[in-house]
Amino acid sequence: MTNFIIFSGSLGMTQETVSEAVELAPRYISDIERDKSKGSIDTLVKLCNLYQVTPTFILQNYLTAPESRADNLIQGFSTLSPEEKDFIINLIDFINQEKKKELKKKKQEQRKKQQQNKKSNSKK
Repeated sequence: MTNFIIFSGSLGMTQETVSEAVELAPRYISDIERDKSKGSIDTLVKLCNLYQVTPTFILQNYLTAPESRADNLIQGFSTLSPEEKDFIINLIDFINQEKKKELKKKKQEQRKKQQQNKKSNSKK
């Protein structure tokens, strides 16, 4: 898992600190790093949680499917500072609120049209 080695190194984590954090033997972590073992799904989840990355980030060298834009965005998001993450989250919340307002307005307009149609049909 080359990305696993690069990521742990960039965070200044040794095999020992990683193994303690995920409650696995240092030898097992070494085997995963050197591709002697692929690890389990449980191990993958622990590593993803430790590094706050998606499974795609760790497994991308083994996947044949092209990365999606969402995967790239998630990977980029994980590298942001807490302040930058908060800004992005607040922006998304704002956009979602605006979309909800638009949807509510459209539904009200549709109801109004339906009521007008009922009135015009009842007069005929």
